[in-house]
Amino acid sequence: MPPRKRSTPTTRPTTAKKSTPVGTSPAFVLTAETGQTMALSYWDLWFVLVANANFGSSWDRFVAHLRSEKGASSRLAERKLSHIRDLQRRLQQADVALRDIVAQANPSPAELRRAQHQVLKREPREQEWSEAMRHTPRQRRYAHAMRGFWPSFPVSPASYAVELASRFQTRSWFSASQSSRIADQLDQFVELADSELVDDQHAQAQAMLRAFLTVIIELMEVADDSYGSLGDSFHGGFAHYLAIPLEETGIEETVFFHDLLTLVIWEDYGLTYDRMNGYFERLTSEAGDLCMDYLRQQIEELQDDELDYQAEKALTWLGHIAAEQDRFERFEELAQEMGTRAWQRIIVLADRAVKKRKRKLAAAVFEAALGPGMHERFLREKYEQLQSGKWNPDPRK
Repeated sequence: MPPRKRSTPTTRPTTAKKSTPVGTSPAFVLTAETGQTMALSYWDLWFVLVANANFGSSWDRFVAHLRSEKGASSRLAERKLSHIRDLQRRLQQADVALRDIVAQANPSPAELRRAQHQVLKREPREQEWSEAMRHTPRQRRYAHAMRGFWPSFPVSPASYAVELASRFQTRSWFSASQSSRIADQLDQFVELADSELVDDQHAQAQAMLRAFLTVIIELMEVADDSYGSLGDSFHGGFAHYLAIPLEETGIEETVFFHDLLTLVIWEDYGLTYDRMNGYFERLTSEAGDLCMDYLRQQIEELQDDELDYQAEKALTWLGHIAAEQDRFERFEELAQEMGTRAWQRIIVLADRAVKKRKRKLAAAVFEAALGPGMHERFLREKYEQLQSGKWNPDPRK
């Protein structure tokens, strides 16, 4: 019997599985009507597809959706918002409409589903972030608040900050007891800065103390200050910093006040507000205008960057300065803008008016502010107290 032939196995062609793209991968090159080309990443494409399919091609509706999510996942929403703003800017510069990208991309249903999953549901890992996600307005503005104005100081605080911070880089976290020991070293640094004042080295002292303020704020992020040691040290150094006569340092008022106001907007540990009572009252009207104009500018810029909390702080400081400068003509407009989202700043305006024997203005402040808001009930009670002639700014009375 002849031997049976072995069957040769059929070799089927294999197709290499296409890897799933990550957001930073190149998607395609768009050709605009002007002849310009624009390289788009998958993040760019995915955000465009979602804006088109889920939000009726409206960036504003897309932004509003992300803003509504900031409470649940604030930093993630901020990263997505940052990418949208950056993409809008690039599209505007290239004169490209959203529909142009959709038409040229001609996405499949599977690609649209991927875009919706990546943009609306999934939280990308850090290595997948775009540059705009990695460098958000919050990060850029915070860094600017800490050190951005230093090159314009007569003596830069930079080297002093490096030297001071190097003393505390031995660990990544400091306990409450360790924070107390750190505060002792910081207080010694303030004393050293004071010795520069004795020698009429005002610019050097100013630079040292400004460096000191930033170093403490950054230490607060990695330290347990339950005993309030770092806070107390900050208060002492801050008082010395504000007391230095500007004319003796040679610093321009614009530089000093812009730096100071940016710092107090972004300092988030309650270290500065009640430590500046009466400070702006001593300024000239020109310096007061400089400060208020800058804060108004900051409010608009912060709102554009979706940094609502910092915009509210800037508005609070604007009201604080207006009160101390007796800019009574601004009180009602500011109160209307402030509303009842916070109570203290309305009390500041009303109390200033009462102290200056302008009770009608104080009442007008409340009337302008009163409306739906978190502190409406309390402010309405204070308004009624004012109307009854028993005014007391103390919230407990």
